[in-house]
Order: sequence, then C-alpha cells, then structure tokens
Amino acid sequence: MKQISRRTNPTGLNEIDRRHFSLRLSDDGKSDRTFWLERFDFTAAGIAPEVLINCVATSGSSEQYFALGTVSNFSRTARPINELVRNKPVRFRFVFHMPGEKRLIGFADGVRPIDESGNLGGSLVDIFPTDLNGPVWELDLPPASADASAKPCILVERSIFPVALAAVNHHWFVSLVMPEVMRKVAMRIGEDSGSLDDDDTWTGTWKAYIDQLDVGPPPEDEDDLVEEWAASVVRRFASTGHLRLQIDRLISEMHGDVTE
Repeated sequence: MKQISRRTNPTGLNEIDRRHFSLRLSDDGKSDRTFWLERFDFTAAGIAPEVLINCVATSGSSEQYFALGTVSNFSRTARPINELVRNKPVRFRFVFHMPGEKRLIGFADGVRPIDESGNLGGSLVDIFPTDLNGPVWELDLPPASADASAKPCILVERSIFPVALAAVNHHWFVSLVMPEVMRKVAMRIGEDSGSLDDDDTWTGTWKAYIDQLDVGPPPEDEDDLVEEWAASVVRRFASTGHLRLQIDRLISEMHGDVTE
C-alpha cells in the first residue's frame, strides 16, 4: 500500500469523527515542520485494534504519505513534513485498512493540528502564521463547492503573529481584518447560494451562523444584490459579540481612553 491519495473516493466508507484525533504540529519557521499523532480513540471510533492507520499530509497541491502502524499501538514519533509547501495551511487525512488488505475501511478528512488553530478547532475560520514576505495577512478561500473539511484560512505574517492566538487576541487585527474576511466569505457564499443548504460543502457549515445574523438567504444570480447582501452580513457581524467589543476597544484607544 505505497500510495494513498487524498483524492481516494471515500464513498461507502466509514467516516471517522475528527474529534477522535489529537494531532500536533511544530513549526518554528526555521527548521523542518514536524507533526505527530498524539491521540486516537479507536474504541470510540469503532475501529478494531489490529486495523492499520495511515496519514496523508497535504498543503496546497503538495502531499506526503505516512504509515503509522496499528490503531492500538500507532507511532507517536514526530515526523518531518519537508515535502509540503510552506505558504499554505497543513491538513491531514487518515485512512484505515486491515493488515494485508488494500481495501480501505474508514477515513477522516480535514483533521487539523491543535497548534495550528490555536485550539480554535471549532471555529469557522482558521488562522495560519507563515512567511508572507510583505503582506500582513492574506485569505485562502476555498471554492463554494469545496467539501465540508475545507475552511477559509487567514494567513498571517509570522514575524508579527508567531501563533494563531496572537492574532485572535489582538484587537487591531480582529477589528480591521475580520470584517473584510467576513465580506469575502459572504461574497463566496453568494457565488453559489445553493451551497449554503448543502451539508457536504464548507459553506453549508456556515448556514447556522448566517441564519443567526438574520440577514436572509443570499440572492440568486444578481451581482449587485449579492454585494448588498454581503455588506449586510458584515454590518450584522460587526455589531454583535466579541467583534463589537474589540471595535469599541479600538475606538476608545484611538481617543486615548484606554490604559494598560
């Protein structure tokens, strides 16, 4: 079983919940990145102890394959992922098969390392520190029809935000960047409004949040109306919750009302 592509058709296979995995990624920006599988609860996942677990690490269009052993005694050794491009977020696919057989019996797509997301694995957007060589941030946005394991990912300049939480907790970043990220996400959803009702796409995972904003569904086939709808999404987004508090803090700071 030399190659298992991330593009292997998983139809009919047992899809393993990503919550059964605990994955770590080490990246200091200087030496090779390494990853290791810290935990996999094969009992909760309904996988027999003798089943073999294999991993495909992907970044952009590059990928790297690893055989990790049996699910009951898999290798926890840190492994270099030096064949992957460095300017895209790393994702992991795990596939399972019985010893001596090539037929897959299960898979888990889009597993994200804890360290990369700053322990924000439940969020709708990832943040990934990398070397942007000029820009402070960029948005890596999947097509609207991409599967549910995909996520919008904000690439941030590592020299400013060495870890994801540094950006998440910075009120300037949140106030100035996140509304534009939301606008771009809303515009992407508006490109294929039907995808919001498709649970198999990443945009489908946004449906509950968009409904919560109470802006109605995206209009169909009207560019001007889609832009207007996206603007209403941003206005609602900026007026509620954590973002509103961060914007208020920024305004107070600009008026000299904040003391550290």
